[in-house]
Amino acid sequence: MSKETNLDAEIRAESGKSAVKKVLAAGKIPSVIYGLGEDSLNIALDKISVQKEINSGGFLTRIISLNIAGKKSLAIPRDVQFDPLSDQPIHVDFLRLAEDSKITLDIPTRFINEESSPGLKRGGVLNVNRRTVQLSCPANNIPEEIVFDLDGLEIGDTIRISAANLSSDITPTISDRDFTVASVAAPTVVKEPEAPVEGEEEAAAEGAETSDDAKEASTDDAKKEENKD
Repeated sequence: MSKETNLDAEIRAESGKSAVKKVLAAGKIPSVIYGLGEDSLNIALDKISVQKEINSGGFLTRIISLNIAGKKSLAIPRDVQFDPLSDQPIHVDFLRLAEDSKITLDIPTRFINEESSPGLKRGGVLNVNRRTVQLSCPANNIPEEIVFDLDGLEIGDTIRISAANLSSDITPTISDRDFTVASVAAPTVVKEPEAPVEGEEEAAAEGAETSDDAKEASTDDAKKEENKD
């Protein structure tokens, strides 16, 4: 399950480009929280705290408990804007959540026990079709990743979404089929050029020399004919 993170936020009374510049200059990130039928609210977050959470990974799938003027608001980041030059975060959009909210997220896949797969041991290759899978999750039960076990898999075996150990309240948005997530494919064989049979190289060289001799003889004969003329 995704961890819940606590962040302090303050309300931004002003909006517009000049107000945003002031917030950024003060070491904070201008943000907005919306959803659940309530009005959008402009807020500001501590830049260092946000950067730390982004660097730890999985920021867009993490439940954030925002402390806004002493009131806790459950939310999830939906978008982060970065400065094109410094690559620092300059804006975050948050979606309000209720305890029973369901949201759709792209959750990363992870594969374990590669060393226990006979197919991979024999040189097989793990072909990953989906690095992420879109899931419908309750706000209080968001997985950080979808784990697939490769133990015992042979070359030609297919890993489907049904192999994931998901709770009953978490469902893939693709629900009409048991789709493929990855497979163990046969190794790619690179064909080496065949070595020449013993004696072929010498024969080829002799043939080339004979051809050159014939060309020289032909040239000499042509010159003799010209001299006669």
